[in-house]
Amino acid sequence: MKRKGAKKHLMALGLLCCLFLMMPTVAFSWNQATHAYIVDQLGSHAGHDDLKEMWGSVAPDMYNFVFDPDLCPGWIGDQTQGTYADTFLKVWDAAETNTEEALAFGFVSHNQQWGGDHVAHTSCQTCGENDGYIIVKARLLLNAPVNPADPEQTFGEAFAGLGMDPDMALLTAHVIVEEAIDIRIEKEMAPLLGRRLAAAARSDTKGFQPLFVKAFVADYAAYCFGGDSLAAAAALTAAEKGHRKDMIFLGQAISQPEPVAVQLLAVQLTGVLSELGFSAPVDILKAAMFSAMGICDDYKAEIEAAVLYVGKSLKDHGITLSLPQGGRQKK
Repeated sequence: MKRKGAKKHLMALGLLCCLFLMMPTVAFSWNQATHAYIVDQLGSHAGHDDLKEMWGSVAPDMYNFVFDPDLCPGWIGDQTQGTYADTFLKVWDAAETNTEEALAFGFVSHNQQWGGDHVAHTSCQTCGENDGYIIVKARLLLNAPVNPADPEQTFGEAFAGLGMDPDMALLTAHVIVEEAIDIRIEKEMAPLLGRRLAAAARSDTKGFQPLFVKAFVADYAAYCFGGDSLAAAAALTAAEKGHRKDMIFLGQAISQPEPVAVQLLAVQLTGVLSELGFSAPVDILKAAMFSAMGICDDYKAEIEAAVLYVGKSLKDHGITLSLPQGGRQKK
């Protein structure tokens, strides 16, 4: 029997996360540029300089950008991001060519069972708390003062004043922290990250689309389309195509000088919040993003630990990249 996708609060998160469109998601994670950085580091360690791994690493979030409940975005988003054990491995198992395996390597690196998302929202590596790094920092942001010279009002109180309940305020803080880290990585660790992310979205990584369909179309059709594989394939293809446009925007935004990047992302977030009925001043969101950058001052250690953690996890599960001139090794 067909079931409709995400719960209302999960749809709200998707709306917050989008940069162009209204879409739902299933988990709190690193933002896409951070995932691209992590897998790019893993590829570099193996002697690769390949945009395919980068595109694969951001692809699991493509259903963040789908809002229509008839497309069951919550269910398919859980599948791609690895909320359920081993669903993300469908892409690795379906890969046959070297190109497909490079794309699949990036895709698998993202998962929340033992990949990048596990660090972001389940098991912080360096902050000494039993929670994900993004969640820890989002809570700190809500308790931070909007104006350090007037510490009476926190961002949590400011968001409440905009009509947000605690869950909605926390979702907003999550998105702001994620974007703040994207900006800091681009400015301080990888000055070409934004351009490389945009290039990955424009490049011949379009080979990912048939691989994605091959991996998920049967289960997606059975769950959401009454067994109609053509309808399921069309939905998967459209989601992947839309995700490319959004990643081009994100890459271009974080490539701008820091104040411009913050302005662009804050304006986009203001527009998305308005779709939910919240009139959030751009200045409040900008202040929150700058505050989040300071709160995440220890992000480099966490990202470096995440690279090591994800690399070890991939090897432990038999997912490795060989030297560039050879074929990839599959589990």
